[in-house]
Amino acid sequence: MRLPAGLPRIVALAGALLLASGHTAAAVGPVALHWLDGAPPAQPAGVSWGVPWPRGTLQKGQDFALQAADGRALPVQTWPLAYWPDGSIKWSGHAVAGIPAPPGNALSLVPTAPVTGGAVLHAVQDATGIAIDTGVIQCRIPSSGSSIISGLTIGGRTVAQDGQLVALREDRSGEGDAVVTKVERFTSAVRAVTLEQAGPVRAVVKIEGVHQAETSGRAWLPFTLRLYFYAGLDSVRLVHSFVFDGDQEKDFIRGLGVRFNVPLKDELQNRHVSLVGEDTGVLAEPVRLITGREPRDTSLYAKQLAGQRVPDLKDLPDKAMAAQLAAWDAFKLVQGSADAFTIQKRTNPRSAWINAAAGRRSPGLAFVGDTTGGLALGLRNFWQMAPRELEIEKATTDTAELTAWLWSPDAPAMDMRHYDVVVHGLQASYEDIDDLSYSTATGVARTNELTLRAFAAVPDNARLVALAAADGTPAHLVCAPEYYHGAGVFGYWSLPNRANPVARGLEDQLDRMFAFYHGQVEERRWYGFWDYGDVMHTYDPLRHMWKYDVGGYAWMNSEEAPDLWLWYSFLRTGRADIFHMAEAMTRKTQEVNVYHLGRFAGLGSRHNVRAWGDGSKEVRISQAMLKRFYYYLTTDERTGDLMHEVVNADYALVEVDPLRKILKPTQYPTHARSGPDWLACAGNWMTEWERTGDTKWRDKIVTGLKDLAAMPGGLRTSLSFAYDPKTGHLYDVPEKQKTGQFVMIFGGAETAFELGTLVDVPGWSKAWLDLCEEWARTGAGDMAGPRAAGFAAFAKNDPALGRRAWELMFARGDGTGRERFPATPLSVPPADLPVPAEEVLGDMATGHLSQWALNIIGTLELAGRWLPTEVPAPASSPARRP
Repeated sequence: MRLPAGLPRIVALAGALLLASGHTAAAVGPVALHWLDGAPPAQPAGVSWGVPWPRGTLQKGQDFALQAADGRALPVQTWPLAYWPDGSIKWSGHAVAGIPAPPGNALSLVPTAPVTGGAVLHAVQDATGIAIDTGVIQCRIPSSGSSIISGLTIGGRTVAQDGQLVALREDRSGEGDAVVTKVERFTSAVRAVTLEQAGPVRAVVKIEGVHQAETSGRAWLPFTLRLYFYAGLDSVRLVHSFVFDGDQEKDFIRGLGVRFNVPLKDELQNRHVSLVGEDTGVLAEPVRLITGREPRDTSLYAKQLAGQRVPDLKDLPDKAMAAQLAAWDAFKLVQGSADAFTIQKRTNPRSAWINAAAGRRSPGLAFVGDTTGGLALGLRNFWQMAPRELEIEKATTDTAELTAWLWSPDAPAMDMRHYDVVVHGLQASYEDIDDLSYSTATGVARTNELTLRAFAAVPDNARLVALAAADGTPAHLVCAPEYYHGAGVFGYWSLPNRANPVARGLEDQLDRMFAFYHGQVEERRWYGFWDYGDVMHTYDPLRHMWKYDVGGYAWMNSEEAPDLWLWYSFLRTGRADIFHMAEAMTRKTQEVNVYHLGRFAGLGSRHNVRAWGDGSKEVRISQAMLKRFYYYLTTDERTGDLMHEVVNADYALVEVDPLRKILKPTQYPTHARSGPDWLACAGNWMTEWERTGDTKWRDKIVTGLKDLAAMPGGLRTSLSFAYDPKTGHLYDVPEKQKTGQFVMIFGGAETAFELGTLVDVPGWSKAWLDLCEEWARTGAGDMAGPRAAGFAAFAKNDPALGRRAWELMFARGDGTGRERFPATPLSVPPADLPVPAEEVLGDMATGHLSQWALNIIGTLELAGRWLPTEVPAPASSPARRP
């Protein structure tokens, strides 16, 4: 229907669109779930996930049960994640512990009375700490001190004590050949312990603290560590996040890790060490062999190598010979790069390390213990985030040390400095930096995931290999794309559409684009502790290389929202490979590219050679809009912290005025562009509002929407305004900037579209629609023009605007309407690259391609009814830049 004159509210438009596109508020019923990677977990696992609900269908306090394919009802823990404006549940979080065999691949979440029975977890907190009992393991977490876990027990046997975080700082003096280094050691100092969830299925413990020097007492590297326990399981999941708060010119991290003491009771021949090497192989050895040159009793020797108990030394057939064999005190697996690891061992600290094995990529899991029990520690993304290390020391003493080094001390020290000592400038390299103090790592963070497992006996190699695989790809439960779409969450996005040759061509290009970037991660080795998860910005076809070494053209850092491209692509397809790439990008860009403390706290760094190197510190990089997909789909509490962390990021604009180089200061504290600044902040407030139900965040959004609508020309008045974060008001200024595509291409379009479904501000509705119509008419805003025109087409039910949206989709600067993503990647001549790789000739700028993909995904939803059957001839050639 055509809307009447005067333009009704955008909420009405949004509601109509949701209904027209299948977003129906259906009656509450079972929600089908399936395993993301295609099959139930091979090992018992604790799983947490989120489910969206159409507006108005579920109220607070709703209980659930999980139904397996065989009809059994399973206990499930439930909590709210987000609310609709009417107070109904928008997202619910759930946890299940272990999966009964055989459950099949199909599960259903049923809104009903909760199921009781099964394994129950108990968690109790007192003044001294927290005690957790899963029914299989018992864990004690002290409320202060240096230990993160003081004891972990299974079957009455303590297998871990005095777990600590450890760090090594390399202090350098001198230069060149005269450099002298010394190492300062730090251990965790716990400042706060919180029991966030206490069962019955899952318990979550949050530990906060710093790393404190053993000698000087210096405290630095603040950390947040969450421990996850599930009923009936023998494992603890650890999510470890730290913030670099040092001086990048002086503070070089030589090692960063998590360490546990493992008590040992048996004699040396009954103590065992296992290190998972390649994906299907394990180095499993006793601390001391019972035979040397020629085994007299091969069956006894085989029993020892299998991890089974053999007699004490005094009872061995050849005890004299066995007593003379070497006892191996330390073992280490060092993954120095994404493509190589070594395994070494030594007898004592005064003797040499000897080589035991080597390979390419280890999944990262180690075990140490004896025949009465032991401990395994796994580190996810082990080779992807090299340099990593697993180390076992003191295996010949009463207490071994098992350390997962997040940064290996066998590697060169972590160097956080800028890549040059001179400024290259915006004109030379698109590097927006004129002051090297802006290239600071102080405040950036990184998150790592580990798994701790208790054993009552020595695990066999097959079990360790299976556990390492499970740690590398944790189990996820997800809904079908059609369900996510029908729930009406995340604004306007389409399900795959192959209704005609044009639609099929677009979908094929999207598939090829993802396949290419997914392949480039491996071919170009986009790995490493600080880099894994990101992709590059711009390609150099003459060098056959991405511009990894050119200022503002290297790492993407979420510029122009590749995160949104990947997450919307997952929602519409349900593909596991897309999910895993989006997950890695979210983990990287929202930790490493964002400042979590210090001068720039709340802001992020735009694209650069170093992840934090650009002079442009922006809310468009730190915004919650880029994080919330992962949070709602997985319930990840760390991501929830990060979203809450930026709720007042608009105050950071006072410290770093985004227009300080362009506009003169005013009587107001700072400036803000309608997009990407204000809309990014509005997305932060929208997320906090829906998570907490606190309407003060809604009111701050409405204040800004009314101010923008009241400008003399609405959103077309200017891109930039004066801004006061205390009041939330925006003000017109004499100096104008053309309202170019910046208002939309950094997530602004997606934020505005979603806000339109949640708040009722009629003036804003008109201002937004006016801007979209103008872009449809003029062809401006190349990177976001199609979905802007598509929105105008739907809002006015205007076939001409609908056809125009598709004309803009196929318009190219060269006027040919050719494919954005060619069908056939080209192999680079072998002599032109250090390793074989493919390239795609054409517009290989990741930001442009991300926006093009978002145009397809959005415009198919907004203007799909006017999709042409043949590629339209481009009516105009929109400008490439604002």
